[in-house]
Amino acid sequence: MNKILKDKLRQNKEAWKDLFHIITRELYNIFTDKGVLIIFFVACIVYPLVCGLIYNKEMMRDMPIAVVDLSNSSSSRKYLRLVDATPEVKIEYRCSSLEEAKQLQKKSRVHGIILIPNNFNQKLNKGEQASISVYNDLTSFFWYRNMALATSYTSQTMSAPQPFQTIQHVLYNPGGYPSFILPAVLILILQQTLLIGIGMLAGTASERNKLHTLIPRDSHYRGMLRIIFGRGLAFFITYIPITVYMLVIIPKLFNLPQLAPNVFSVLWFVTPYLLAVIFLGMSISVFFQNRENSIPFYLFMSLPFIFLSGMSWPREAMPKFWEMFSHIIPSTDAIQGYIRMMTMGADMKQVSLEHFTLWILAGVYFIIAFITYSWRIKRDVK
Repeated sequence: MNKILKDKLRQNKEAWKDLFHIITRELYNIFTDKGVLIIFFVACIVYPLVCGLIYNKEMMRDMPIAVVDLSNSSSSRKYLRLVDATPEVKIEYRCSSLEEAKQLQKKSRVHGIILIPNNFNQKLNKGEQASISVYNDLTSFFWYRNMALATSYTSQTMSAPQPFQTIQHVLYNPGGYPSFILPAVLILILQQTLLIGIGMLAGTASERNKLHTLIPRDSHYRGMLRIIFGRGLAFFITYIPITVYMLVIIPKLFNLPQLAPNVFSVLWFVTPYLLAVIFLGMSISVFFQNRENSIPFYLFMSLPFIFLSGMSWPREAMPKFWEMFSHIIPSTDAIQGYIRMMTMGADMKQVSLEHFTLWILAGVYFIIAFITYSWRIKRDVK
């Protein structure tokens, strides 16, 4: 009995030694690969800063427009003063004809035109409904939005007194474009860089071995569970500081909404997300024979990831098949949960469905990684 117990203790001790060796070996591989370091650290540090600085103003202000005032009356001048006073647009040119204003828009000097007809003042004096013509530059949704906001607000102000005052309260996204897009982009950056890095390391392992094997010929690399756990933990440890930087520090730097209960709840929420991405990357990496193969593959997949995440089109409006299919991508539920925590102040109970889904994905992709690694090792042995 004592001998059996001693043998089990010895085996457990050897298993822990093997696991520790695998983790340290994989960490060494990560931190000695310049290409992977660029993907993991340089890209993750620089890309969020670039995106944040580009959209740092949150809202597009003082968009240049041209006006054609054929009425030239006190009412038309009042209307244009009110339009110019809005934060969305700024009257840069006053033209004598619509054709002159169109030429300015063709040269991109203005992004909208307001045409006031010559009967504008007469209709107002008669109590009739007066109309103006608005020409929008639709090459950007934001130009159209600014023009629509400025003209509609001014038209309401010029109309008859209202019996009540409307007070607007903006929910969940008090800022502008960065507050909407950056949280989702941060989650996607974590996913893309991690997948590419895992693929590059797997391709490098195949290139360096004469037999193109994924697992090095090392006495400590034995037991499929400890190989997958060890390799996965190495990536997880590497991405802990990167995740803190991306999801905690970057929002503070750019004053993004930070309504989550605390930092630890955010990190606990993304824990299964990182594990799911790691095991997904390991599952796919067995098919990469060269380190360069992962880059074009995941760059190609980046657009489907974006479309299915709900950033460009609400998932509720997607066909049912694609809405269900989107849940197999870890970033989909991670984006939804992270945004709800950061912009709506949701706690862990309120994002429990997304959190549970991510744990399910982590378990499923771990099993898939186990199967694909076993297949790859058998193929390499042959």
